[in-house]
Amino acid sequence: MHAIGASYASSPDPTLSDYVAAEAEIEKLKSAFAAYFQRQDVLLCPVVPLPAPPHGLREYLIDGRTTPSSHMMRATVPFNLTGLPALSVPFRFSSERLPISVQLVARWLDEATLLRLGTLVETASEVRGRHPAL
Repeated sequence: MHAIGASYASSPDPTLSDYVAAEAEIEKLKSAFAAYFQRQDVLLCPVVPLPAPPHGLREYLIDGRTTPSSHMMRATVPFNLTGLPALSVPFRFSSERLPISVQLVARWLDEATLLRLGTLVETASEVRGRHPAL
């Protein structure tokens, strides 16, 4: 089992009060996103806080601080919790020539907007059609 899955599997079950409190926080998050998407069509944000890292690292150095690899996908968590549709699209290269992706998020049930916008972003991307040498 992957280390992250093993960590979840070995964690103790939450208490009922902790579970109810977590569900209440998710509802607050959904409400905040609902308000945002009344004013905006799409949210553009990072997928991870750094360019593509070397494979298999257990921790990363970000701004002088060590961060566990399990924290790298935190920018995707709000959308997993709320059920908002999100799409990751390769976009640019870092100064080290590592790929950088962006994440597009739309209101609930608006996957069509994400797919149209994702196609536009990918078409304009300098990463389009680039593949690593194998």
